[in-house]
Parts: sequence; C-alpha cells; structure tokens
Amino acid sequence: MTELLVRNARIVYPATRGFVIDRGWLLARDGVISGLAAGNVPVDVARPVAGRQEIDAAGMTLLPGLLNTHMHLYSMYSRGIGTGRVSHSFLDVLQDLWWRLDRSLLKDACWMSATFSGMDSLRSGTTTIVDHHASPSYITGSLSTLSDALSKIGLRHVLSYEITDRNGIQGAVAGVEENIRFFDEVRQKKGLASGMVGLHASFTVSDATLTTLRKNVGSRKVGYHVHVAEGAVDEEDSVEKYGKRIVTRLDEAGLLGPRSIVVHCVGIDASERELLAKSRTPVVVNTMSNMNNAVGLPAVREMLDAGIQVGIGTDGYTASMFEEFRNTLVGLRHRYEDPGGFWADVQKAQIETNTDIVSRCTGCTVGRLEEGAAADFILVDYASPTPLTSENAFGHMFFGMSADLVDTVVVNGNVAVKGHRVLGVNREDLERESRKVAKAVWEAFDRLS
Repeated sequence: MTELLVRNARIVYPATRGFVIDRGWLLARDGVISGLAAGNVPVDVARPVAGRQEIDAAGMTLLPGLLNTHMHLYSMYSRGIGTGRVSHSFLDVLQDLWWRLDRSLLKDACWMSATFSGMDSLRSGTTTIVDHHASPSYITGSLSTLSDALSKIGLRHVLSYEITDRNGIQGAVAGVEENIRFFDEVRQKKGLASGMVGLHASFTVSDATLTTLRKNVGSRKVGYHVHVAEGAVDEEDSVEKYGKRIVTRLDEAGLLGPRSIVVHCVGIDASERELLAKSRTPVVVNTMSNMNNAVGLPAVREMLDAGIQVGIGTDGYTASMFEEFRNTLVGLRHRYEDPGGFWADVQKAQIETNTDIVSRCTGCTVGRLEEGAAADFILVDYASPTPLTSENAFGHMFFGMSADLVDTVVVNGNVAVKGHRVLGVNREDLERESRKVAKAVWEAFDRLS
C-alpha cells in the first residue's frame, strides 16, 4: 500500500458547484483519494504509516489536475522551424509544415517529444493529456514508445494514432493496426495509459479505410478521436466525394458516441450539431490553434444550445491549459461580440466537461476532488489578494493563477513535480539530447521540401 498525505492546504474545487476549504488535508491511498476534509488531520489518519509520503502545503492552493483533451506531443519540433514556404490556406499549413514534420519522426524523436512535451504539461499543472499522434515513418510500436516516455515522468495519458490515406494504403492499414495493438496492450493494465482509435480527418480517410477500421475493431468498445471540419477543405471534400457532410459520414460509419471525441468542428452546420447531440458525442475546441491557423472559431453557443458537451484542448499549440482556457473565453466573446458571455460555459468546459471526457476515456474518475477519484492534483503557490470563495474560485484561477505558479503535481498518488521541477529527470541533459534529435528531425524535414 502506498500513501500520500497533504496537510495545511487550501483545497479548491472550482466547478460551478464547487467548494473551498480554507485549510484542510487530503489523503491518497494506492493512487486514489481516500479522504479529504477541513481542519487538522484526524488522529486516526495522522498515525505513522510505513512508507507514507507527507507534504506540508503551507497554505498553497490544492486544485484538481488540469486535463488537456486534445494534444499533439510532436508539435514540439515546430518550435523555431522554418518551412521555406509561405502558407496561404489551412491546407497549405498542413502540407508546408505538419505533413512534412510528421514524416520526419523516427523512434527517438517520438520518445523525446513525449518526454519533453510531457514535462512541459506536468509543469503547467496538467495531469492527463489526450494525445493524437502521427509518425508515418515509424508507425508500429509508436504509441508504446510515447507511453513508455510519459509513464516514466508520471503523466496520465490517452493515446491514439491518426489513421490516414495520405501515405498510401499500407500506411493506413498500419495505422489501424497500431491503434488496435496499443488499445489491447493497455486496457487490462492499471497503469497511466489508456487507448483510443485516432483518425486524421474525413478528407484523408477513404471509405475503404473506414471499412478496414471497423472490421479490425470488431466488438471492442473503443472511442474514436478525430479532427472534424477544422478547415473548409474537410467539409467540401466530404460533400463532393460522398454526397454527405462529415458528421453524417462518421455517424453512418459507427464512429460517434460518448466515448469518442470530435475535435475543432469549426465548419459543421445545424444538422451535424443535431447528430452530435443525439449520439452524445463531445466536441473539443482549440481556440488558440484555430486563431493561429486563421480557420475561424466554432459555433460554441449553438453547440451548447443543441445539448452538446464542449471540452477544451490545446491542439499542441501550448502545453498550458491556463493559457488555453483564458483564450477560449476571450476568443468566444470576440466571436459573438458578447463581453459578458461564456464565463460559466468555459468554467464548465475546463473543470467539468474535460473531466467527463477523460473519465470516459480512462475508465476511472479523473479531475475531481472526492473520495474514490484518482489522486491527480496540483499545489499552486498563489497568494490571494481578495477573498476566495466557492462562488468566485474560478475567477481567481482565471485571472490570478498560471502555470508558473504550479509548485507540486501529483498523479496517481505519486509526486511528479516538486518545486516546479519534474522529478527523476535531468532537464539539462535532456535538453542537450533533445536538440540533437531535433536537428536530425529538421534535416529530414528539409529533405522533404
């Protein structure tokens, strides 16, 4: 049995119906929260236990770990890269940058991207990522490589490989097989890994590949992770080739449902929103990435009105959910010219809907501060200059807290970050090695010009 006891913490659950404990304690046992309450640690809990770790929070704020429901770990290699091209459309961005970059990744690059981006996520207070991976030159075993790296640093993760036809039928089949292989590998384990089935986007996945996918999935109860209508090219292709819109196509292929995630959905229409609501399929929005790619922002108000769950991801644009949920609010207010709108919606998306999405993906309760939930939480060194209550806790989180203030991160009851440093990793050595790997990736990238 492993135990971790945190005392003298300000415990904050910043949900729409959350709570604040000005000074309290939390006990984690075997990776699960087994108790939390206000005041001093009770005598029966405080008794010495062999091997127990203890943390004196000294008044720091204890929050549930943040959850990122759409990530691309390998996007790390785009930092400082030059494409040698000028992109004029979203398709240009894909062709000029991302489709060249993913083809340049081999095993060492995949491992390094998971380690380094995973460390950035942890230090930003994120305890679970839902990652969508692509490495056409290294498909088989790639998800296990990512998982090994992420497990080593202590980050909970849900992984999938993006199935696509753009690298030929052999690549598409290999992508299908890698998803199934990894899903089967991890579903019986009690580690930090879970699996989904990833697809790139409708416009790069043929009906033949969808048929192959469904045949290989068989009776497995999997969730699908797919980009939908991020750019106009996706819907245009679906209507032209198949005579139907993307969400209809996915629905007819049996890919929708509460275990699945459809990402972006910038260009979907009312009929597609109706299908998503009917199938209880959540949408994950990625505001900063959408604005950077100049594809517009999704109709989130209409999605919410239709009864769709809307979560928040970063699309690899940043590792910080603090940055992302702030930009989600200001982006939506700008889109709808509504300076007072979306506060409760963004709060619910980040704190509650992301929790629902990840809990369904992992099969355990993640992102809540309650007995029986996974012991995934963070300590933020935040000095509150104004009263902090259950009614305004998200306001403090939104305007006052940041990734830089994250001091300690606990995942599955184990301390992964302490003093803003990832434990068990020599960051300086890793940084030097990462630059060598990145140089090889960039050289391969340039050869594809």
